[in-house]
Amino acid sequence: MSAITQQIGQATGADRPADVGPAVPMDRSYFLGIWALMVTGIVFVFSASFPVAGRPDRLGLPGNPYKYLVQHSIYVGIALIAMLLTSRLRPSQMRVASPIVFALGVLGVCLALFSPWGISHGGAPRWLKLPFLPEFQPSELLKVGMIMMLALVLARKDEGKDEPSTAYSAVLLVTGVIAFLLLMQRDQGMATMFVLIAVAMLFFAGMSLWKLVPLVMGLAGAGLLLAYQEPYRWRRIIAFVNPEGAPRDEGYHILNMLIAQARGGVFGMGLGMSPDKWRSLPAAHTDSIFSVIGCELGLLGALVILVAVAALTVRALWIAHDASSPYGFYVAAGAAALLCLQSLAHIGVNTSCIPCTGLTLPFLSGGGTSLVSASVAAGMVLAVSRYPGRGGR
Repeated sequence: MSAITQQIGQATGADRPADVGPAVPMDRSYFLGIWALMVTGIVFVFSASFPVAGRPDRLGLPGNPYKYLVQHSIYVGIALIAMLLTSRLRPSQMRVASPIVFALGVLGVCLALFSPWGISHGGAPRWLKLPFLPEFQPSELLKVGMIMMLALVLARKDEGKDEPSTAYSAVLLVTGVIAFLLLMQRDQGMATMFVLIAVAMLFFAGMSLWKLVPLVMGLAGAGLLLAYQEPYRWRRIIAFVNPEGAPRDEGYHILNMLIAQARGGVFGMGLGMSPDKWRSLPAAHTDSIFSVIGCELGLLGALVILVAVAALTVRALWIAHDASSPYGFYVAAGAAALLCLQSLAHIGVNTSCIPCTGLTLPFLSGGGTSLVSASVAAGMVLAVSRYPGRGGR
């Protein structure tokens, strides 16, 4: 086994790991911050879901208001275990596993698209139901695989094994292939998230702004063009520009999320007291959970969430800065970018700062696959924190 690991390590460039010494305890403040968000998520998933879960079904049988609370609590337990197990890995071990994890993620997306195990909801083949496993969304797990793969590519540049132009081209190629697969799943929101993570990692890698800014502008134009080619996506953009003037079905979600937050005022209506989650908020315990928080805890509660996201991002980037290797730097910085950008995207949708897209709020929204993938990303940051150095770059 050691010979096989050594051969893979040589292929990936991990000749002399920088984490061969004893580990220090993982970063306690980052772990406790993530755990606090998970506990808060349990509270608000129950608060947002019990009205819908408790309704009688079509046959008139009584519902179970605790359905999503139990389900989400189980997912939190699984996610916590996944985070702690990931935190025990050495960055050199993650580096060796990067191509394998990435390939498995791509395989999962392809199976969702082309195999009989793929499941479609609303005409979008984004889910996978393998034998003996619950239904899950493989693109969520691919986010972790992509960060690991891009970290490997960019680390080789910093180690002098590849030219910067070669590394940047490889990053764009990998991201382009993933975006193409996600667009086949009719998931432009997720494809955009992958692109943003890649752009953030190119920025961390020191790509010149003279190249990065035109690249971002070109990608933004391509995104608008793709949205224009799909009528339902373009209607979302029109509704975002003018929600009150849009047809009811298009502007409904945006207006009701804003109404819920406005109803909360500064101090909120109180835990569990939001009336909007009963009927008007779309997917209250997943896509609209920030609006539930804003309604029940008010502006102050919403600001606490924003501050928590900012503090955890800064802490993760500090851990990345102190990494013992270039790979550790990039994998921790990429995980920080994932959690921050997805949080901002969810909050941006709920506050009508960006067009509607179905992205969860990491650690707070319901959704098993998204919670586990976010926890694994946090676990990678914790793993890097156990092997500090004088700066990975």
